Amino acid sequence: MSSPLADVAARLAEQGIPFEVIRVGSDAVVVLSEYGSRVYGPFFGERAAENWLPDAFRSQDAFAELVRSGGWNLGGDRVWIGPEIAYMIPERSDYWGSYRMPADIDPGRGVLRTASEGAPPGVVRSIRAESFTTPGILSLRLSMAVTPAASPLRRLRDALPDPGAVRYAGYTVTAALTVGEGSALGLEVESWVLNQVRAGGTAIVPGTDRIQVTDYYEPVGGLLTRGGHHIEVRLTGADRFKIGFAAPTVFGRLGYLRDETGGVSVLVVRDSAADASADYAEEPDFAPGTRGDQLHLYNDDGGLGGFAELEARGLPLRTGRWPASTVDRFTTWWFRGESSAVRGIASTLLGHAGPQRHEGEDEGR
Repeated sequence: MSSPLADVAARLAEQGIPFEVIRVGSDAVVVLSEYGSRVYGPFFGERAAENWLPDAFRSQDAFAELVRSGGWNLGGDRVWIGPEIAYMIPERSDYWGSYRMPADIDPGRGVLRTASEGAPPGVVRSIRAESFTTPGILSLRLSMAVTPAASPLRRLRDALPDPGAVRYAGYTVTAALTVGEGSALGLEVESWVLNQVRAGGTAIVPGTDRIQVTDYYEPVGGLLTRGGHHIEVRLTGADRFKIGFAAPTVFGRLGYLRDETGGVSVLVVRDSAADASADYAEEPDFAPGTRGDQLHLYNDDGGLGGFAELEARGLPLRTGRWPASTVDRFTTWWFRGESSAVRGIASTLLGHAGPQRHEGEDEGR
């Protein structure tokens, strides 16, 4: 029987999609796919990908149909551009009715750059998209690279778990945006990274004692609870919401803790640069001018597959003004192992060990 990693490699190869396997831990790899500029994984040995993949990866025919459809819901970790309200919503008064994904944004037309070419593995693509907030056409070059990231615990004396208790994987996505000739003046654009993760856990967002939260879709309600300097959000994969966290009240870092059976927990932490002065441009459709969120969480209601998303924004760029380009770095750390050790790592990196442990149902595919 093939391994989950072999299944992913087989599906991509069957469709003629170039990909690169990148080692990101002592026994962990990720797969960088040219199609959709996706990062799948990490894969720890023979285990399933730790982030969410659609069921189509299990079937040659189903995956072929997914590619033929040109749909965006490919799973994994991806780089989009935002704001969504500008490039994907033609009619602000009819958000869901008018929503459309420009093909240049996803899946896009990319060219894979492999490690053998003398630079970090990555995907380079050109994007041409219409803006509906400030009318005009955006012409942009997006270059993303993926490199291994060392464990953030390696220099700490008191935070290391017992050897063998926790497995580690880490990588950095570097996203460079360069405005091209022909772009209309005054358009807003920012890199936007979204990691699709398995539902059933709790997001942890550290920040000040006044973390500002904005609802974008249905209210998050009781799925969100506040602590002294953090917020917990249960990501169920069965209740649709999207929430944003204002840059001045968070520190560019968010985590997600999910329990599995057998006393095992999985923690993913995404680290990025939050600029409290930056005018992050995403807005709810019903509240023009309500902006400034650097981090977002999305929870699917099951209609798209029952996943959740950890989202972060890069520095905003306005066309026709300095700078004409921007480079953002987003680092992701994964820890898998004995629950108390993983929770200790969550406390070290996020200031909070998460909710009380409970036995999860998701063992991966």
